[in-house]
Amino acid sequence: MRQFKTKGIILREVYVGESDKILKIFTKLKGKISVSAKGSRKNKSPLAAGSQLFSYSDFLIYSGRNYNIIQQIDIIKTFHGIGKDIIKLTYASYFLELLDGVTEEEETNEELLLLILKTLSVLEKSNRNPRLISVIYELRLMSLIGYMPQVLECVNCGSKEKIHHFNIKMGGVLCDDCMHEDYYAYKLSQSGWYTLKYIIHSDLSKLFSFDLDEFILKELEIISEKYLSYHIEKDFQTLEFIKTNLMDLQ
Repeated sequence: MRQFKTKGIILREVYVGESDKILKIFTKLKGKISVSAKGSRKNKSPLAAGSQLFSYSDFLIYSGRNYNIIQQIDIIKTFHGIGKDIIKLTYASYFLELLDGVTEEEETNEELLLLILKTLSVLEKSNRNPRLISVIYELRLMSLIGYMPQVLECVNCGSKEKIHHFNIKMGGVLCDDCMHEDYYAYKLSQSGWYTLKYIIHSDLSKLFSFDLDEFILKELEIISEKYLSYHIEKDFQTLEFIKTNLMDLQ
């Protein structure tokens, strides 16, 4: 058994017995790992506060051959403000569920950790539309897990002129000359194209520094949803809840 320390954010929790939890944590050092937080559901447990969903902390972990056990948690940030707003809380839960769903155990990706932390911070502190935050997060996440779309030029011929569609199967924008009646192609305005380029290639510190009108937002929502669905092929329960219950409230 050996000990290691790493920063990470809690993605999921499962209650075990009367007082324990199994946590899924996305860490800087090892990517996604499962750990046991023994006694963390007891009120006086030193692990109680830091073993909650959304908690970003320094974790001291003992690692055995088949299991990990948390020894100590030093909280860095809890994103406490998200829990005060049901819409923000639901979107934040979706962001964690998506990250959990597209990653495998012990695959390190520090850029993904930085992305989820930045996304939750913007969601918590700003009044920016959660739908826009979600689109940006989805597209940037896809780029970081190996599905970066070609948005700088036509994915088929390389042209940078007359770009008016996005093909989810080919994974990029299409010019008018390469566009055919295609189930996988979706309309893309010039403003939508510019926004796609910004989302995929801008610095993380400036990623959420813009707003969109409803037309462009809806356009990108459709592209993001279809692109993610085609390549990931998983259902996300929180996303379905958002579509069914929250869209009319935003």
